Amino acid sequence: MKSTQVEFSVFVSGVTYVVERLAAFLLALCVILLMFAQMFYIVYDETELCSCGEMYPQANPFPHCTFQDSLMKVYTMLMGEIGNEMRYATSRVAQFLYVTFAFLVVILLSNVLIAIVTDSYGVIKNERAAMVFWSNRLDFVAEMDSIKNVWKRIKKLVVQSDEVEGAPSRVRENPEGDPTILEEDEGNNGDRLRNGWKTIMNLFDPNLYETYDVNPSSFEFWCYVLVRFAAIFFIIPVWLIIGLCTAGFLWPPQVREYLFQQKKAAISRADMAEQITAQINELQKEIRVLRADLKGELKNDRREFTLVRAEVDAVKAEVMADLLQVKEIMMTLLDMTKSQVRT
Repeated sequence: MKSTQVEFSVFVSGVTYVVERLAAFLLALCVILLMFAQMFYIVYDETELCSCGEMYPQANPFPHCTFQDSLMKVYTMLMGEIGNEMRYATSRVAQFLYVTFAFLVVILLSNVLIAIVTDSYGVIKNERAAMVFWSNRLDFVAEMDSIKNVWKRIKKLVVQSDEVEGAPSRVRENPEGDPTILEEDEGNNGDRLRNGWKTIMNLFDPNLYETYDVNPSSFEFWCYVLVRFAAIFFIIPVWLIIGLCTAGFLWPPQVREYLFQQKKAAISRADMAEQITAQINELQKEIRVLRADLKGELKNDRREFTLVRAEVDAVKAEVMADLLQVKEIMMTLLDMTKSQVRT
């Protein structure tokens, strides 16, 4: 159960972890109970209450006349069975011990016990649930693998095989065309059980009548009904009982997968917090990279803008120089034209 159900695994591991954490607390509690039992016994030893009990054995004895009775009474007081508290009215010391015991043990240590149990079980349930379950599953797989290896060795010793050691006995071709090596159990026993269970389940296919075109007025329809009846009330129950007697070895693989394969692994709040933290860290890294890329692109854009501006200034200077030359040429031509007109 610990390797198949997360809740049961967490419960068993939580109880074990709580008992381990309570070791120091239980030791301190035993010391305190022994201390108070001894003090109550010292206070009431050789008093009239205890001497009356010796004189009249049939009367109800005082609970602190012997150390064993005193220890038992202190323990029952811890459990809440205080009884008549007026029995301590004859002694001031006993009243002080009773008040101290009620505060220290009944109130303080009881709440400490509840806090330890709650905190310890919460650690297993909220932080280590997946780890506890998969560690138990790993132990279960290791045990099954060791049992399987022992069975294979015994089979090799009993049955002598002519196959070459290390050579595959059965090979199956996958849909891509590549050969896949099958184990002996998988090729023989597993396939037969799987195909047999699949054949039985095909009897309950809702599209069976549509596939074979069977109607209630035909003989084949009542044959299918009879076979279904036999499968439900005889074949399937007998098969499951035989598999249960063989510790699930003769169960079909579909049944073993349904019972022992975990459909959904519970994710604790701590795991979710770790995942969220990892995602936040990844986003922060991406933001840093994006910011660095933006800064680099801005620097490149500034550099290109500076180069373009310098080129524009150079072109502007060249254009101004050309305009000045054109102006000088025009002034020269104008002067030449004026001089020709005068002559």
